[in-house]
Amino acid sequence: MQKRLLKSLAVIIPLALLIVALPLLGACSGTEEPTMVTQLAPMPALSPEPIGFDAIHEGISGYLNSGSTWNIKAEDLFLLLNDEDTGNDPFIISVCTPEDYAKGHIPGAVNIAFGDIVKNGTLNALPKDKKIVVYCYTGQSGSQATAMLGALGFDAINLLHGMSAWTKDTEVAPKRFTPETAKDYAFETTPNEASDDYPYPTIDKSVRGAAQAYTSAKNIKAEDLFLLLNDDATSNDPFIVSFRKPEDYAKGHIPGAVNIGFTDLAKKDTLANLPPDRPIVAYCYTGQTGSQATALLNMLGYDATNLLYGMCSWTQNAEVATKCFDNETASMDYEFELTPNIFVPKEEPATPPEGEPQPPPEGALVMAVDTCVACHSSQALLEEVASPEVEEKSEETSGEG
Repeated sequence: MQKRLLKSLAVIIPLALLIVALPLLGACSGTEEPTMVTQLAPMPALSPEPIGFDAIHEGISGYLNSGSTWNIKAEDLFLLLNDEDTGNDPFIISVCTPEDYAKGHIPGAVNIAFGDIVKNGTLNALPKDKKIVVYCYTGQSGSQATAMLGALGFDAINLLHGMSAWTKDTEVAPKRFTPETAKDYAFETTPNEASDDYPYPTIDKSVRGAAQAYTSAKNIKAEDLFLLLNDDATSNDPFIVSFRKPEDYAKGHIPGAVNIGFTDLAKKDTLANLPPDRPIVAYCYTGQTGSQATALLNMLGYDATNLLYGMCSWTQNAEVATKCFDNETASMDYEFELTPNIFVPKEEPATPPEGEPQPPPEGALVMAVDTCVACHSSQALLEEVASPEVEEKSEETSGEG
């Protein structure tokens, strides 16, 4: 009897092992079933994005030194869209409100809220291989959004004067600048030097994190700035920076303003002249460059605000306030569309916390190492083969007994 049992086991065990091994060998040969998941040591976590002032400044410097023209005129954008070459068509973003976008928008433009434009889902879905044109009503918010995208490595550019330059329709393009709204405040011609040496702001964010922390455009009206400068309380006076050309700065500038070149923000020596603990008001001619500087300075940890419509809103002196938006000459009458263009953010799949390996798919055979031989080290399978139930069933079906 014992000899018969040993003989039976000698047949059954190799046969059972062969049955277990066949599908595993099949998996090694490229068949689809069963799915095998190699359970290796957890992969080391990817290095996080560098954070801090230097890391953010590096991203901003890359944008400032990219050779961008910062703005595109409505006429040039129109030609790109209508030259029968779709290969050079830019990706167009409107940051106007959904209500105003629905009244009319540039053909092909998608609507993305300012606060959503640098969210992860948006950035993942924006094209990396074509130019992006951002527009708002007059170029203020569009410029600030453009600067953030540029610092994040996108080929972004602002539509000069926004929707006001695309159409004369004031229902479709409201909030436009008009010369009669300009103030007539005093200006000075004596230059002011930015010679103090300040520490850089302390900031613990990455370039993306710094952009995402800037959730709404920051603008100040000329009358509000005038009140700050003339309320007999010097403690609330902002530090004012003119980003106009030196020759235009010399003709007249807001009292107390210093003059800095826009691309000079890429120089740390220039930033060392800006106070990190005091509000900064940035201005240019019409608010386009001042807005870009505002966004970049906020990313670096400064409390900066753009002067709405720039020097054109401060004085009516035509020699001092130049390049102002003219509704007769700078506003085109191009077609717009009402049909919305859908933009779908691309959210990245959730990842498990660091140090927690992902569980294998349901029904998968888990291997200890990445070899077929290791499949046979499954103790559970071997115990199942050697169990009394399996032995008894084998005897009944073998015909022996």
